[in-house]
Amino acid sequence: MVAVGAVSSVVSKAKRQILFVDDEQGVLDGLRNVLRGQRGEWDMTFAISGMAALAELDRIAFDVVVSDMRMPGMDGATLLTKVKERQPRAVRIVLSGQTDLQTAMKSVFVAHRFLSKPCDAATLRSTIERACALHSALQDETLRDAAGDISLLPSAPGVYMAMTKVLGNPSASLSDVARVAERDQGLCAKILQVANSAFFGVGRKVTTVTEAATYLGAATLKNLAMAMEAFPQLQRAGGARDQATLQQLRTHSLSVALMASQIMSIKDKKKVDDAFVAGMLHDVGHVVLMMRGGADGAAAGVDHGSLGAYLLGVWGLPHTLTEVVAHHEAPEAIDHATFEVVDAVWLADRMVRRLQDAPFEPAIPEMDLDRMQRLGISPDQIAAWEGIAPEQIGIASTL
Repeated sequence: MVAVGAVSSVVSKAKRQILFVDDEQGVLDGLRNVLRGQRGEWDMTFAISGMAALAELDRIAFDVVVSDMRMPGMDGATLLTKVKERQPRAVRIVLSGQTDLQTAMKSVFVAHRFLSKPCDAATLRSTIERACALHSALQDETLRDAAGDISLLPSAPGVYMAMTKVLGNPSASLSDVARVAERDQGLCAKILQVANSAFFGVGRKVTTVTEAATYLGAATLKNLAMAMEAFPQLQRAGGARDQATLQQLRTHSLSVALMASQIMSIKDKKKVDDAFVAGMLHDVGHVVLMMRGGADGAAAGVDHGSLGAYLLGVWGLPHTLTEVVAHHEAPEAIDHATFEVVDAVWLADRMVRRLQDAPFEPAIPEMDLDRMQRLGISPDQIAAWEGIAPEQIGIASTL
């Protein structure tokens, strides 16, 4: 038997190794058939159970493991937990016909991506390739060198991570989520300030975090915690001499987050919260560069988007977020044909930077209007969004 560690270096230079796991032979046969065209790029292995998949893990180092959730003997969450332990560099994807909240919550800590059955071949191929590309990029030695010792990087925002853990319990209530936020008085006050701001337009005075959770929803509350908690954490890590620059960066990032949320609310309301967090963290790589390369954030040959994605990867945040941060300056690098969160952040960043100075990025970027039109965004829609940008910047400046 060949040891996993011995083959990993070979795998990276050869075809991608993909493992599909399902307890229905018909599903595996269907995957084998629709993905036949990938045989020149992928070596595909098909396992009929979790135990069979573990045997394959002993034999091959996989780039990707795609698993069903509900399987007898060993469910998908248990299997992917073992994959995470045995082959931590493998991308873990859930492909399941079970889309209930409990199933989704079980996978949130062990899966990089979640796809629902039925899933067309093009979507499955694109998801696997995109996940692999991002995962490979975040293993780049240049990023590791630029980031320095992982132990010296800022730690993940504690309240945000605690909320995420609570939300992983299907029986958790809004009160449970609110109690986590209430442990930090400063954060609690900031959440109430934001909840009562003009951006959310609740229409009545919100006086408790539980009320904020009721009006805004648990996911939005969690994301507000990320936004309000991340930058103080980064400011402490950045050092006193950089406080003014970091405050300017925070205001810019919050402006982009609010603007990206507005844009995404028109295109896909389900992704508004994702757009907010991605906008808030899109320039976080500049902070790491400041910590490693001086106040000007310069580091030869290192892209701040990739470095920011590396930090979020260290924090354990999902691929869907790290991908946006990695490519927010060049979303065309991601294979996609419809308007996505990365496009909303890209567009919001450009609108905000035309009206507000952004640290480290003095040049006003151009908009690729042709690409926007290919994604279904008309010049009139862009003009309408530009019309509300000053208001969003004003709200961000008061928070």
